[in-house]
Amino acid sequence: MRVAITGANGFLGSYLVKECLRQKMEVHAFIRPQANTSLLPGNPNLTLHYVNYRDVLVDQFVKIKNEVGDLDFFIHNAGMTVSLKNEEYYQVNVGITTSITESLVSSQLLKVAGRFVYTSSYAAQGPASINQPVSHYGRSKLQAEKVIQEKMTDYLLVRPTAIYGAGDEAFLPLFKGAKMGIYPVTDSQQRMSMIHANDLSRMIIQDMQTSPGILHYNDGNTYSHQDFIDTFQELFDKKIRKFPLPKWLAKFSMGSSDVWHKITNKRPGITLEKFDEISQHWDLHTTDLRHSTVEAQVSLKEGFEDALKYYQENNLI
Repeated sequence: MRVAITGANGFLGSYLVKECLRQKMEVHAFIRPQANTSLLPGNPNLTLHYVNYRDVLVDQFVKIKNEVGDLDFFIHNAGMTVSLKNEEYYQVNVGITTSITESLVSSQLLKVAGRFVYTSSYAAQGPASINQPVSHYGRSKLQAEKVIQEKMTDYLLVRPTAIYGAGDEAFLPLFKGAKMGIYPVTDSQQRMSMIHANDLSRMIIQDMQTSPGILHYNDGNTYSHQDFIDTFQELFDKKIRKFPLPKWLAKFSMGSSDVWHKITNKRPGITLEKFDEISQHWDLHTTDLRHSTVEAQVSLKEGFEDALKYYQENNLI
């Protein structure tokens, strides 16, 4: 089987690459020029293709087809997750998705019987009981899904919850605080779901071969902040104190951070809008939405241990 993966050098992308290689697939990693490839393994079944999405994409796809042949699967995993400029979400998540789908059709790089797989997000569905996106990120992901539904005949839209594991740095601030014995909480009643990147990549690669349509991904558990605290206490073998943080103060801090990042022209790890989004209830696995039937295998403790080992090996904590 021949599969292409955009954003293959990133956090989830690298897991998808490794899972495809584990299943003996021929993998073609589509990455930007000068991209950091440190998370990608060396493997004779892995070929890197440097793709410039600002250039004419169909010409690049035709060239790749002439070099390697057509594809059985195309996994579009690249995207914009955090930005201070709302228009960037639509330019990247919708614009590039549109360009990719149109170029795939024109170049015939993807086989007629091939399947298009898109890494979307729970955010496209919206928090539990709200059932609509609450951020520009979520709305851009939903628009990208609609583009795919219009332009592709065979697709799998993947909507994962919060993804964690070795290689991710979104959870790093929580680990740093826990190491110091502090865990800030703005809503002790918040309901959360998680999925480890190992589980998610394995589930996606299995589902893409059998289950088209829209699928939601999680590990099947509902977590509270106390569950996180208990796990951190085991991990660091110390007492972790819950630090109640008024939401208004957290939002003020996020807003100030947004201003600072705009002034310095730097991309933040989290924005005020992203904070508002992730502060919602995300236990969508308890609803009647269509979910993957592939079972998760990584426990929260195992997943946190995996992430901590990565942070320590890379001198991040």
